[in-house]
Amino acid sequence: MIKVHEEMSIKRPKKIITLVIAIANKLLNELDFKKKINSQVEWDRSHWRISPGGLLKALVLSTFTDIRIPLTRLQERMRDYDLEYLIGYEAAVSDLNSFNVGRALERLGESDCAGLYENIALSALTQYDIPVTRTHSDTTTISFYGEYDTEEMDLTEDEQKELLQIEKGYNKDGRPGSNQAVIGQIATEHGIPLSNRALGGSTSDVEWNKQSLDYLEQLRGKGFKQGIYVADSKLCTQAHIRRMNQKESYVPFVTRCPANFAEKLASRMIGRAYTNEAWEELGQIGSGKKASRYRGISLINDVYGSPMRILVLESSDMAAKAELTLEKERGKLQPIIKGLESKEFVCRADAEKEYRRFCGLKELKLFKCRMEIVEEVKEKWPRGRRSGQTRPAIIQNYKIHIKQIERNEETCKQYMRRASCFVILSNIIDESTSNQDLLKTYKGQTVVENSFRQLKGPNLASVIYLKNPKRIQGLIMILSLSLLLRAIIQYRMRSGLKEHLENNPDQPIYAGWGGRSLKAPTFKLLYEHTINCYYVREQTGEYSFTWPYPEKRDLVEPLLDIMGLSVVSILE
Repeated sequence: MIKVHEEMSIKRPKKIITLVIAIANKLLNELDFKKKINSQVEWDRSHWRISPGGLLKALVLSTFTDIRIPLTRLQERMRDYDLEYLIGYEAAVSDLNSFNVGRALERLGESDCAGLYENIALSALTQYDIPVTRTHSDTTTISFYGEYDTEEMDLTEDEQKELLQIEKGYNKDGRPGSNQAVIGQIATEHGIPLSNRALGGSTSDVEWNKQSLDYLEQLRGKGFKQGIYVADSKLCTQAHIRRMNQKESYVPFVTRCPANFAEKLASRMIGRAYTNEAWEELGQIGSGKKASRYRGISLINDVYGSPMRILVLESSDMAAKAELTLEKERGKLQPIIKGLESKEFVCRADAEKEYRRFCGLKELKLFKCRMEIVEEVKEKWPRGRRSGQTRPAIIQNYKIHIKQIERNEETCKQYMRRASCFVILSNIIDESTSNQDLLKTYKGQTVVENSFRQLKGPNLASVIYLKNPKRIQGLIMILSLSLLLRAIIQYRMRSGLKEHLENNPDQPIYAGWGGRSLKAPTFKLLYEHTINCYYVREQTGEYSFTWPYPEKRDLVEPLLDIMGLSVVSILE
C-alpha cells in the first residue's frame, strides 16, 4: 500500500526511491533486464553476493541520480536509495563497490553485450508498440584517460587484435590530443537507440555506415521494417549507393550530398536549379523565431547507374550567414589597402604593375576596386647651409589611391548560390513523398545528435577512465540502456499527449516549463519537475509518497497521466 501526502512534512530519509528512478526501475523490470543479464554472462551464484544483473541494474539506475556525483562513485550515488526494492536483495550500499561493479562490467563485456542490448531495444519497440518509419545513423567519440593494462589480461595474439582500440583519431569532443573510442548509433525517429556500438578510435563514418547497413540487413531478414535510412554525407560512397539501390538489398535512404561526390554532383545540381528557377517554397522546418526558411527544387539524375532524386535546398539562415561572411571579407581588405596606399613608386608604370598584382590577390576575388594613380611632386633640399644659388631637387612620386570597393556581381552571385544551398540525395523518387517530407526526414537526424548530447552529459559519461577494454564495452552497453529508458519515457509522454489533444483539442495540459502548455515534453522536463518527489519506505515495509508542495503535483501528475502511470501504479 502507498500513502500519498499533499505536502512535505518530514526530512529526507535514508531509504527512498525518487520518482524518476521508480519509473526507470519499472521499465527495467518490464524489459526483464536483470534476468537477461544473468542469463547472458558467466557467473557463479555462490561467489556473488549481488548478481551481475543486480549490480548492473544499480549502475543503470545511478545515471538517473544527482549529476554532481561522478558515475564512478556508485556508492555515493545510491547511498540513500532502497536497494532491497530496486535490486531485489538485502544488499548494503557497500556492496556497490568498484571491485564488484568492475567485475560485473567485465563479465558483461566478455559476452556479446552489443547483441544483448540490440535484442532488448527491439523487444522494447514491440512491448511498448513504438512504430518505426525511419532510422538515423551517426557516430561520436568518447575520450578516455589511461592505457590498457594488458599484462594482467593473459590474452592470446588473436584476442589482442580484437580488443577495442582506444587510440587517437578525429575527435568530436574537441579534445584532439586525447585517446578515444568511437560510438556508432542507429536510432529511430523517436530517439530509440536500436544499436549503440563501441568501435575502435580510428573507425571512420564510412566504415560505420557499412556496419549499419549490415545490421539492418540482418534485421530485415528477421522481418523488421527499418523504414528510411538517414545518415550524413559519409554515406555517399559508390559502394554504399550501389548496394542500397540493388533490388535484392534495396534500402530507401536520405543523405546530404558532399561537395566532392560523383564529379561534384552537388555543384552541378545547384547550377541547374538556378537555371531552372522553378523553386518551391517549403516554409520553416522546426519551431522558434530563428528557424530557417527553405525553398527547393527536386531534380532526377543518374548516379552510378540508378536514377536518383537530388533535392537542391536554399536556406535563409545559410544565406544570411553568407552575407555576413561577405562583409567580413570586405573588412579584411582594409589593412591590405592601407598597406598598398602607403607605398610610393618612382614611375607610373611601377604603380600600375603593383595595382595589377593587388587585383590578383585571393582576398579580392569577390570584389573589384576603382582606383586612381596620384602624382606627387616634392622638393628635396640638400643638407647644410643654403646659399643664394642653392636649389631643391624636384622629385616625382606616384601613389595608388583606392576610391571605391564594391562587390563583383558575378563572383558574389556564384558564391551566394554555393554558400546558401545544400543538396539532399535520395533514391526515393516516388512523387508521393513531397520535397518538404524529404527535407523533414533529413532534418530528423537531430534525434541522434540529441542522444549523443545526453550520452556526453555529466550524469552519463563524457570522459571515462577504464583500463580494461571489456569493461569499456560493458559500460557503453549500460549507458545505452540509460539512453533507451529516457527515449521510452519521452516517447510515452509525447504519444500520450498526442492522444489527449486528439480527444480533447480544447483542453491543453499546463505542465510545461514555467507551467506553460505542454508541446513536446522531454525526459529533461520530467526529471526537473520530479526533483524532491520520492517514495519513503516505512518501518512497516510499506511506502509513502510525499509531494513537496501542491504546485509540484499539478506539474507532475499530468505527465504521469499521459504515460498511463500514477504514483500508486509505478510501484505496483
